[in-house]
Amino acid sequence: MSLLLAEGEQVVRKYRCAVVDYKSSDNSLDATGLVKKRPDTDGLVVVTNKRVLYYAEAAAPSKGSNTPAMHLQEAFIDRITSTEFIQADAKKSVVLPLALMIIGLLVSIYAILDDMEYMYLVPGVIVLVFGVLFLVLAMRGVDQLMMMKINTVASETGIHVSGMSRREEQALSFYMMPTPEFKEMASEIGALIIDLQTNGDACIAKWTSE
Repeated sequence: MSLLLAEGEQVVRKYRCAVVDYKSSDNSLDATGLVKKRPDTDGLVVVTNKRVLYYAEAAAPSKGSNTPAMHLQEAFIDRITSTEFIQADAKKSVVLPLALMIIGLLVSIYAILDDMEYMYLVPGVIVLVFGVLFLVLAMRGVDQLMMMKINTVASETGIHVSGMSRREEQALSFYMMPTPEFKEMASEIGALIIDLQTNGDACIAKWTSE
């Protein structure tokens, strides 16, 4: 996806700040580690002398609609009031693995203590093994999560066009991981925005040469 620039608009800074998996979300199944996340779509923040844009487009079309997933947002430089960035480790969900381990352990103990119930020993051990396996998968590695907010003046409502209900919109989420450039962007984009708001095009040379 290419971005069209307005007359007199110039790209000042570009950040590959995130990688996104549009087929994965923050649901409980993902959190257990049972679903393999493949964040292979670049999330880019482009700062021009007029706007701050975030956009991402999947490289391959989805199997269902045969169209690539995409996400685009923009904020006008002269309307930006504040920014916020968060990068943190993802919370691991171990409820399902622990529940399987407890059930498997209880069934196995019951089968061993009751000589007439050895037929339950094998299923109990199988459930226990699956619980341990899922626990290892859930705890393997540490996923990082990120959040970025660029706030504009409170009086603006913007344009909102959606074929989803509010509940569906609130439930819509994608798995995103910050890149090394995320920290760089978070540390300098505030100063860049202030420079553009205060000095306009006069500061472009400073930021493009760094």
